Amino acid sequence: MLGSFSLLFIAALVSLALHRTMWLKPVALVATLGALFLTYSGSTIGLSGFANSEAVRLFTMILEIVLLALFLHEEEDQTITQTLFIGAASIALLQSHTLLTFIIAFEAVSIISFVLVSHIKTPAQAEGAVKMFIAGAIATGILLLGAALYLIGGGKLGAPIALQTSTLSTAGLFVMLLGLFYKLTIVPMHGWAADTYALVRHSHAAILTGLAKTVVAVAMFRLFAPFLAEHLTMTVPVMATLAVVTMTLGNFLALFQKRIARILAYSSIAHAGYMLLAFAAVKSGYASTGLLYMAIAYIFMQSAVFLLLDILRKKYNIQTLEEIKGLAKQNKGLAFFFTAQLFSLAGIPLLAGFLGKAIVFYAGVDAGLWPIVLIALLNSALSVGYYAWIVKHLYFDESAAVQQRYDDKPRMLAQTILLAGTVYFGIFAAVVFAAGKSL
Repeated sequence: MLGSFSLLFIAALVSLALHRTMWLKPVALVATLGALFLTYSGSTIGLSGFANSEAVRLFTMILEIVLLALFLHEEEDQTITQTLFIGAASIALLQSHTLLTFIIAFEAVSIISFVLVSHIKTPAQAEGAVKMFIAGAIATGILLLGAALYLIGGGKLGAPIALQTSTLSTAGLFVMLLGLFYKLTIVPMHGWAADTYALVRHSHAAILTGLAKTVVAVAMFRLFAPFLAEHLTMTVPVMATLAVVTMTLGNFLALFQKRIARILAYSSIAHAGYMLLAFAAVKSGYASTGLLYMAIAYIFMQSAVFLLLDILRKKYNIQTLEEIKGLAKQNKGLAFFFTAQLFSLAGIPLLAGFLGKAIVFYAGVDAGLWPIVLIALLNSALSVGYYAWIVKHLYFDESAAVQQRYDDKPRMLAQTILLAGTVYFGIFAAVVFAAGKSL
C-alpha cells in the first residue's frame, strides 16, 4: 500500500507524546504534506491484501488535502491525534482489495471515530456520541453476521468478493451491505445520523460526514461493484429504491429544520441517496466515474460547511437560522465561503457539486434508470430551497447583534483550500474522468 499510510500512522503515534506542546500541529501538517508528496509521486510499500489504482491514488491525494485543512482549523490536541489515525485508517480502507482487509480497515475507521466523538464537554455532545456508538455497534454486528454467512456459503475472506456465489453467500453479502448502509446513512439506517452530526462538535462532524463517509462509499463501490454488476436483477431494484427513499426523505426533513447543523445533517443523508444511485447504475461505464466525482465534491463541500459551523458556534454562538441573520454584513469572508459551498451542495454549475451530480445522473440514464434520475433531479431542485433559505438569512436579513470581524488566518486558509478544491473540480473534470474507470 502507499507509503503515505505508514507516514501518517507513525505521525499519529508520535503525536501521542506531543500533546500540550507547540510541536503537535506542525508535525501533523508536515506529515500530511509528506504523505501527499508520496501519494503524488506514486511511492508504494507492498502489502498483501491491498491494491492501488489511479482512482484510489487521486482520491487519496484529495483526502490528504482535506486533512491539511482540518489540521489548519483544529486547535485541540486530541482531535489532531485522532484525525491522524483516521487518515491512516482511511488510506488502508481505500486500498483494501480483499474482504478481510476491508473489514479490518472499516472497523479501524469506525472505532477511531467513536474515540473522536467520546471527548465530551456538553450533554448534547454526550447524546450525539451515544447514538453514534449504538448505531455503530449495530452496524458492526450486522457486518460480521453477513461475513459469517458469506464464509459458510463458500466465500473466502482473503480474496475479493466472488462473482458467482451460493444462495447463502449472496444473502451474506446483502446483509453486509445492510450493515455498511448504517455508515452511509441510507434510509432506514439513517436515524442516528441527524442527531449525531448536529449534536457532536462541528469539527468532529466535518470528519464524520466529509471524510469518513466518502472514504467508505468509495471503498464499498470498489469492493462490491463487480458483485452488484453480476447480479443486476437483484441489486438494481434494491439500490434504486433505497436511493430514491434516502434522497427524498433527507431533503424533505431538511426543509423543516431551524438549526443549521440539522439542515446540513439531513442534506448529508440526501447526498447519500445520490451516491447510492451510482451503485444502482453499476452496469453503466460512467458509474465509477460518477461515484468518484461525487465523493471528491462531497468531501470538500461537507468538510467546509461543518468547519464553518464550528467557527460560528465557537466565535459567535450561532446555531440557528434566526441567529445567522445579517452575518454577511459584518463577516463577508465567512459568508462568502459558506455561500459558495452551499451553492456547490445545491448543484450550481462551475462548482464541483454540479459535476458530481451530473455524472451520477448521466450514469443512471445510461443504465436505463431515467425515472430514478428524474426523481433525483426533482430532489436536487427541492434542496435548492433550503440552501437558498440559509443564503437569504445571511445576506438579506438584518441582525440586532453586533459581531466582530473574524480574521483567524489558519482557519481562513483552511477554508480557502477547501473552496479551491470545490472550484477546481467544478471546472476541470479531465483528471477525474481519466482516473474514474480504474476504480
